[in-house]
Amino acid sequence: MFKDIKNLQRVDFSTCIPFRITDHNYGDHVANNVFVEYLHEGRVQLLANFGYTEKDVEGVQLILSELGVKYTKQAFYPDTLRLDMTVANPRPTRFDLCYRGYNGAGELLLLAKTEMAAYDAATGKPIRMPEAFFRKLGLEG
Repeated sequence: MFKDIKNLQRVDFSTCIPFRITDHNYGDHVANNVFVEYLHEGRVQLLANFGYTEKDVEGVQLILSELGVKYTKQAFYPDTLRLDMTVANPRPTRFDLCYRGYNGAGELLLLAKTEMAAYDAATGKPIRMPEAFFRKLGLEG
């Protein structure tokens, strides 16, 4: 999985997030769990860039159904995380969001994947992803 993410040729959105001193752990580097927060921030920014929110993608809500992270290098304050994100593997009720994170020197810090599922908030059941979302990103659902 992570090799595929590392080799992705397409980037749908990039953003930069500055590390905060409060993100450091007892090992004096940015804590692993904080990167999950950065992934969420990046995902929200990607969706906003295309006119969406997690609660409204063409009228459908999204929920995170899977998360995988591979850490490749420690990160430190003061520096910035650049997240390159790619929407991949469109399926009828879900898609993958792949992340590559780099420090200010361009060194790879992490590879990650979240699986995002469309769901009906009233029933908690999966529903179809809107084709318009995939078309907007140049993908086939």
